[in-house]
Amino acid sequence: MPLDNVVLIKTDDLFIPGLVHQVFNKYKRNNGILLTKGERSQLFSELSALLGDGLLQRALHILDEWNFITYYTSDRYRSIVELTSKRNLAHVVRVVPGVNYCKCRYFQRFVLQLQEAGEQDHRKEKLSSNQVSFTCEHILAQCLNQLLHPEPRTQILTLDQFRYFHIDIYED
Repeated sequence: MPLDNVVLIKTDDLFIPGLVHQVFNKYKRNNGILLTKGERSQLFSELSALLGDGLLQRALHILDEWNFITYYTSDRYRSIVELTSKRNLAHVVRVVPGVNYCKCRYFQRFVLQLQEAGEQDHRKEKLSSNQVSFTCEHILAQCLNQLLHPEPRTQILTLDQFRYFHIDIYED
């Protein structure tokens, strides 16, 4: 299935996000069927072309070096994915599947274009166009993990526990 920008009809489907969404939908499988080696290669090639090789490589590194667990509410309508470094268990990142937001420094700086405290305005002028990104490696890794590992580790949380995790994602 070739990528088709004509399919991008919703206002929230901006060009790059829409194409990334199409790439993931193109390789989505039902019934736990895994991607072939050729399909994985093509997926990585397409994502690299859209998002850049550096971002893809960092996301693939996270897939290899981090643990993923999906937390659900008891009704399974809401979920949060927790990524934990295997080398440093204190390094934890939580993201909401389907939401392009992460608290990581890269996302804040290169996706949201926020300046760090005390950063000079002239430093922003030094940013070149290739230092702007659609997403971060954590979100990309979560999307890849969801696609490549159809049966993730899961855990049901109480509503209070889920709220705590959810607040933590968006709290500054």
